[in-house]
Amino acid sequence: MNIRDIDFKDGLVPVVAQDLRGRVLMHAYANEEALGRTMDTGKAWYWSRSRNRLWMKGEESGNIQEVLGVFTDCDRDSLLYVVRQKGNACHTGSYSCFETVVSGDSQGSTRIPEHVMEEVYRIITERKRNRPEGSYVSGIIDDDARLVAKIREESHELIDAFNGEGDLVWEAADLIFHSLLLLANRGVEWTELTDEFERRRK
Repeated sequence: MNIRDIDFKDGLVPVVAQDLRGRVLMHAYANEEALGRTMDTGKAWYWSRSRNRLWMKGEESGNIQEVLGVFTDCDRDSLLYVVRQKGNACHTGSYSCFETVVSGDSQGSTRIPEHVMEEVYRIITERKRNRPEGSYVSGIIDDDARLVAKIREESHELIDAFNGEGDLVWEAADLIFHSLLLLANRGVEWTELTDEFERRRK
C-alpha cells in the first residue's frame, strides 16, 4: 500500500500509538511527510498542530517510540502505530496519556490487571526521583547494601514458604517488589525487562 492511498483530511490524519501488549499510549496527528519519516526511520514522527511543525516522539525527553508496524483502518483515514515505547509516552510522566477515567470505574482507578506491575515500577521510579518523606522506597532505593540484604532475606523467606512455612504468594510478591527496587536502583527501564521476557517466551 502506498502512502498516497491514505486519506489526509486537510493534510492530516489522526494517529493512535499502541504498545506491543495492546495498551493505547497516545493520540496525535501526522501529515504525509511525518508518515514518510516514520516508515523510513522506524521512529514515530508526528505533526504538531500547536507548534505547526514536524516532531519526533522523544526528541527532547528521550522517550522515543520504535515503530514496529503501521496500520490503517478500513476507511484509510486514521492510523495505528504499534510501538516499542522507551520510558513514558505522556508528557505528564505517565506511561499512557489515557489515565483519566470518564466512566467504568467508580474508584477512579486506571489500572488494567496485566499492567499492575508496570504501574508499581512507575511509582518506584517516581519515588526514586521525587523522594517523598516517609516513603519506604525513598529510604532504601539508593542503599545498595540494604537492598542486597533484603533480596537475600526475601529469597530465603520464599523458599521457606515453598516448604510450607509461610504464605507463598505473599513472599513471592515481596521478592518481586524488592527485585524491582534493585532494577530501579540501576536505572533499568521497564521496557528492558519486558523485552527480555518477550525474548524468553519463544
